[in-house]
Amino acid sequence: MGLSGGMDSATVLGYYYNKKYQIYPLFFNYGSKHNKYEFESAKKLAEYFETKPLKIVELDFIGKIFKSNLLENQGEIPEGHYNDSNMSLTVVPGRNSIFITIMAGYAESVGADTVAVGTHMGDHYIYLDCRPIFISAMNTAIQASTGEKVHIETPIQHLDKTGILKIGNSFTKPVPYELTRTCYKNQEFSCGKCGSCRERLEAFENIGRKDPIQYQK
Repeated sequence: MGLSGGMDSATVLGYYYNKKYQIYPLFFNYGSKHNKYEFESAKKLAEYFETKPLKIVELDFIGKIFKSNLLENQGEIPEGHYNDSNMSLTVVPGRNSIFITIMAGYAESVGADTVAVGTHMGDHYIYLDCRPIFISAMNTAIQASTGEKVHIETPIQHLDKTGILKIGNSFTKPVPYELTRTCYKNQEFSCGKCGSCRERLEAFENIGRKDPIQYQK
């Protein structure tokens, strides 16, 4: 599975841990502004959930040739709600196609049969490669390329961020959301203003809990 260190991948990790799967996590270092903070979270989550060793996949070419404000040395991270049109500036073209293909190859190499993907209902408006139609097409391609030895699963596909928090807190070993990184900005503490932070804060408010991470004052 891909482990970014965010709420979504952490919840997927918790889901499979609690189902007693052997988990082979990959961290994709693709040149995003928040990659180094995500990596610290991913390491802590992998240790907490006792996964197989966390592997780092270097994809620096993405930051060099693709265009997105999410990437280093490109535009500013927009502030506002995810439904605001300017949040489309954070789309990284083809990102999930690349990630899923690599995860499928890794799964086949280690004898695993499942590629776990953390796409969810809140992603679909902006990120076209998070929609069910995309996942279904990728699953068909992955099964064809592996002789049906590997398939894709999306356990939180039909949940929004509030639903993700609810299910993550319901596990026998709950997800430690205090270890996760959500903010898109290149700064130590989360900004609380970008679309990713705003969606996270709203979800915690919806479940009646205080977000356990620290925000910039």
